[in-house]
Amino acid sequence: MRTVAVAAIVGLICTSVTAAAQDPVGMGAADVVAGRKAAMALSGAAMSSMKATLDAGGPVRGQAFAAGGVARWGQAIPGMFPAGTGQGALGSEATDAKDGIWADRADFEAKAASFATEAGKLAELARADDAAGFAAQWGVVRAGCQSCHAAYKAD
Repeated sequence: MRTVAVAAIVGLICTSVTAAAQDPVGMGAADVVAGRKAAMALSGAAMSSMKATLDAGGPVRGQAFAAGGVARWGQAIPGMFPAGTGQGALGSEATDAKDGIWADRADFEAKAASFATEAGKLAELARADDAAGFAAQWGVVRAGCQSCHAAYKAD
């Protein structure tokens, strides 16, 4: 049941990101922020599900779809942070996105690309049902989350 729930969550991430990417001009700043907050929450849920599987000693093969969804989210992250959607434009009540995202866009995009690559490796390890490799790589992906959040997310 948990795998089905994670699959549904990751599917929603992909659907919302795809919809936003196809018509970013038609979306207002509040819509973009709502979409990225939802996708971040769903990505966190997928990561939590993967961790629960690891903690329970369950088969990691069932987490391949979730890990793949997290990787696709990593690829989409830069597009979900267009200019005008940070705290400077919207205020700290509307978003946790620090303005450093736009001040150092190259670093932000590099962090997102690294996150996507590492999550892709996580998905490959899940498909191979390599529990030890998956566990180690989950830590790498989690560190990628924390690295970006430490630099670009307000507390």
